[in-house]
Amino acid sequence: MVRRALAGIIISLVVFTQGANLALAAAPRSATLATHAVGTGFNAMGMGIGAVVSRHTPVTVRVQPFAGPPAWLPSMDKGETDMGILTGADAISSYKGVTIYKRPFKNTRILVVGGALGLSFFVPKDSPIETVADLKGKRIPTDFPAIPIVRLSSTAALATAGLSYNDIVKVPVSDMTASTQAYLEARLDAGWLTVGAPAAEEVNARTGGMKFISVISSSEGAKRMADVYPGSYPSVLKAGTSTGLLKDTAVLTNDIYLVAGKDLSDEAAYEVVKVLWEFNQELGAAYPLLKEWRRERMVVSRAFIPYHPGAIKFFREKGLWTQEMEALQARLLSQ
Repeated sequence: MVRRALAGIIISLVVFTQGANLALAAAPRSATLATHAVGTGFNAMGMGIGAVVSRHTPVTVRVQPFAGPPAWLPSMDKGETDMGILTGADAISSYKGVTIYKRPFKNTRILVVGGALGLSFFVPKDSPIETVADLKGKRIPTDFPAIPIVRLSSTAALATAGLSYNDIVKVPVSDMTASTQAYLEARLDAGWLTVGAPAAEEVNARTGGMKFISVISSSEGAKRMADVYPGSYPSVLKAGTSTGLLKDTAVLTNDIYLVAGKDLSDEAAYEVVKVLWEFNQELGAAYPLLKEWRRERMVVSRAFIPYHPGAIKFFREKGLWTQEMEALQARLLSQ
């Protein structure tokens, strides 16, 4: 009797171990993670995620910076890029092939919904400019051909005050790096950055100080913002919580996704999500921009594109994949 019980336990352990080994064998040994350019908040988040996943799985994550999602989404659509970080607005626009995207990219899938991204214009810390309404007639960065979503988001911020490109002095730049450089060269009266981005630290250190200015967060301002930049909304960041927040500041906000191509194996997707869940405290403690990447934000009913099957498997095990999420997934896949 005892021998039979022991034999059963041994067989179970062997089967379990073999199953685990097969799952790990199915996961790739390396994976790419696409981000915005070096110096941006998205790149910093990607570096943090890559480090944590590489540390706790057999998968080595290689972070690849690009000018923006339009530069890497085509390669993800073809299965050549494994993961990437983008906003909800980029996700829905690219998935449907609208606004700045000329064709749909249907092979993008959510792994987790991360934190919220706050963006605004910034000026010298002693500038009299306090809100976007004060930017009328000022020199600000425009165009952003390499990362069109920035043109859309900065235009939405101006719109909260009823302003457009016709109300400012346009200074064309190619991307976020070029925009920051133009500000450092004193060719701009105001720049545009993600709150908490490494570039904000650089600007603050090299210019004697900077401050973010507020968008107009009234109900009318919020509607104008959302009309220009779907999925965005104004929120207030507390003074002192990040460089450049000299007082409570209203900024343009939207959710951030860690996405994968649908060709990333279910096993690899599952392992990535599992690590971000199990080592969630490590993620936020070591990388400030990832503090809001909390467990309770990972599954949301306002998602704009489908989740990856490997992620769904994990969230189902945690009891988070509800009938509401199943219906949302089916609706998104049918679009």
